[in-house]
Amino acid sequence: MAEPTPRIESSPPGRRFLAAQFDLPHLWGRRGFWQIRLRWAVAPLMVVGLALAHRFGFELPVVPILLIALASPVYNAAFAWIFGRFGERLDADPALDRAVVVVEVVVDYLAMLALLHFTGGASSPLVFFLIFHVIIGAVQFTSGTAYLFAALAAGGLWAMHLAHVTSWLPSYGLVFRGQPLHLLDRPAHATVFLLFFTASLFLTALLVSRIVSQLHRHVDELATLTDELTRLNARLQSLYTMVCAIGTERHLAPVLEKVTRELAATMEVPAVAVKLLSEDGATLRYVAAHGLPAELVASTVLRVAESPLDRRALEGETLVQGRVGAETGVPLHAELARLGIRSSVQVPLAVEGRVIGLLAIGADTQEHFGERDAEFLRLAAEIVALAIEDARANEAIENLMAERTQFMLKVAHNLRAPLSAGMSMLELIRGGDLGDVTPAQARHLARVDERLRALDRAIGQLLTIARARDLSREIPDVVVDMGELGRRTRRTFQEEARLHGLAFSVEVEPNLPGVDSGVDLLEELLENLVSNAIRYTLEGGEVAVRIGAGEPGEVRMTVRDTGIGIPEREQGKLFQEFFRASNAKRHSPAGTGLGLALVKQTVERHHGRIRLESAEGKGTTVTVEIPVRRVSQPLAAEKPLAEATLA
Repeated sequence: MAEPTPRIESSPPGRRFLAAQFDLPHLWGRRGFWQIRLRWAVAPLMVVGLALAHRFGFELPVVPILLIALASPVYNAAFAWIFGRFGERLDADPALDRAVVVVEVVVDYLAMLALLHFTGGASSPLVFFLIFHVIIGAVQFTSGTAYLFAALAAGGLWAMHLAHVTSWLPSYGLVFRGQPLHLLDRPAHATVFLLFFTASLFLTALLVSRIVSQLHRHVDELATLTDELTRLNARLQSLYTMVCAIGTERHLAPVLEKVTRELAATMEVPAVAVKLLSEDGATLRYVAAHGLPAELVASTVLRVAESPLDRRALEGETLVQGRVGAETGVPLHAELARLGIRSSVQVPLAVEGRVIGLLAIGADTQEHFGERDAEFLRLAAEIVALAIEDARANEAIENLMAERTQFMLKVAHNLRAPLSAGMSMLELIRGGDLGDVTPAQARHLARVDERLRALDRAIGQLLTIARARDLSREIPDVVVDMGELGRRTRRTFQEEARLHGLAFSVEVEPNLPGVDSGVDLLEELLENLVSNAIRYTLEGGEVAVRIGAGEPGEVRMTVRDTGIGIPEREQGKLFQEFFRASNAKRHSPAGTGLGLALVKQTVERHHGRIRLESAEGKGTTVTVEIPVRRVSQPLAAEKPLAEATLA
C-alpha cells in the first residue's frame, strides 16, 4: 500500500514555494495532529448531544455514552504525548508516521463503533460520521490510505451488525418518547442499508482521491510554470545587473568581472569566461573568467587557425557542446574536461556586425544547455559586447583626458616661470630702481601689470583644474566646518566689497554638520562664486551669501547678487572652460573664464548639484547643494554626477 507521504517534495525553488502555499498533506497541520486538535472537542460535543437528545425525548444509555466521552480525551492525551515526544522521528520516517496515524484512526473507529452500538447500531444516525476519516484520509495522505480507512469503517460496522443479529451483542435500539424506533428490525433491510453505506464509503474514497489527485496535478503544473517564471525573472535580473555594471563602471576589468560572476550565478554553472580576439584576428586571449584557475587564464592563448570550434563560433554560430573532452584535439578542451567541465556554450561577441570575441560558459554535467539557454546567452552576449566597447571607449577617453591634463600641467608650469620673472622685472621698473618713470609710463606699466596678474591668475586656475583631474595626486580628506567657512569668507571679502561700494552679508545656519571634502576645495568654490558676484555687481548693489541645510544629508550654499546678470542665450555655456558672457567681457576685460568651470568640477567631485538663475541687468543667484558625506570613488574614475541647472 502506498505510503502517506506528501505529493510535492524535493522540488526546485518555484515548486518549493507552491508546496509551502498549497501543500495539501499539511492542510490540518502536521500529519496525525489534525485528529488530536479535533478530538479535544469530541467529549464536550457528546455531552451536549446527550443533553439535547434527552431534551427532545430520546432515551439513551447515559452511563456508557459518558464513559466513551471520558475515554476520548484520555487516549487523545496519549497520542498527543507520542506526537510531541517522537515528532522529529515520525517526520524522518514516513512509514512509522503512517503506522501511528492508522493506529490512531483504528482507536477512533473503535470509539465510534462503541458509540454506534449504544445509539442504535447500524440504524444509528451517527453512522455517517464514519465517512469523515475517509475524506480526510484521501486529502491528508493517498488514495490507498483512504481505501484502508473505508475498509476499516465498513468492516467494523458489518461486524457490529452481525454481532447484533446473532445476539452476540445486545442491541440498543433508539427510543423516542417511550416508542422504540426499530428502523432496521429486519436483517435483510439492514443488510441492504449496509451495502449501500459501504458502497458510499468506497465511492467517497474514490471521488475525493481523484479530486485531490487532479488538484495536485494542477498544483504541479502551476509549480512548473512558476519555476519557469522564476528562472526567467532571475535571468532578467542578471541582464539588468549587467546593464547597471555598464553604467556604473568605466573600466573593462571590473565590468567583465561583474558580468562573468553574475552569469555564473544565474546559469548555475561553475565557469564563465570572456575571450577577446586580437586585432589581427589570429588569436583569442582570456580577459575575464569566473571559476577557472588564474594560471590557465593568464597563460592560455588560442590560435584561431588551430581551433575549428572557436573558428565556427567566431563566424557567428552559437556553438553548444554537449560533451567536452580531449577528442576535439584542442589542448584547452582536454584541460577543461580535467577541471570538470562536461558541456559548454560559446557565443560570439558582436558589435555592429563585427565579432570581437567569445562568451564561453561551462557546466559540470553533460548535455546541460538547451535552446532556451542558448537564446538567453545570445542576448547576454550582446550586452557583454556593448559593455566591452563602452569600457574601451571610456578608457580611451580617460587616456586622452590624462594626456590633456599632463599637457595643461606642463604648459602652466612652463608659463609661470618666465611670467614670474617678467612681473619681478616690471616691479623693478615701476619702483624706479632702473631710473625715473614718467607719469605716462607709470600708467602704461600699471596696465601691463594688471594684464600680467590676470594671466598669472589664469595660470593658477589652470593648474588647479589640472591637479584636480590628476589621478596620481591625492587630495587629503578633511571635514569642513561650515560656520568657520562662512567666517573666513566674510573676512576675505568684506573689505573688497566695501571698496566697491557694495552691501555684503554672510549668513550661516547654526548647528550645520561638517562636510567631508578635500583641502581648500569648498573654500576655493565659494571664493570663486563670491569674487565673481563682487566683480560683476555695480556700485550700490548687494552680494549675499547664505549657507544652510538642503535636502536630508546635504548642505546648501547660495550666492546672490544684484549685478549685471547673464544673457539668457549664453547661460548654457557658462560652465565651459574659458567661456565668458558678452556683457562680462565689456564690464571686465581681464577675466579668465575659468572660475565657474572650476566651481562645476568641485561640485562634481562632491557628487552634488549646481543651479544658476540669472536675468540680464537683474542679477544672478548660484545655488550649490553637496552631500555631507563624500562619495569615496575619485571623480575621474566615474561619469560626472553634478547636475547643472540653468533658469
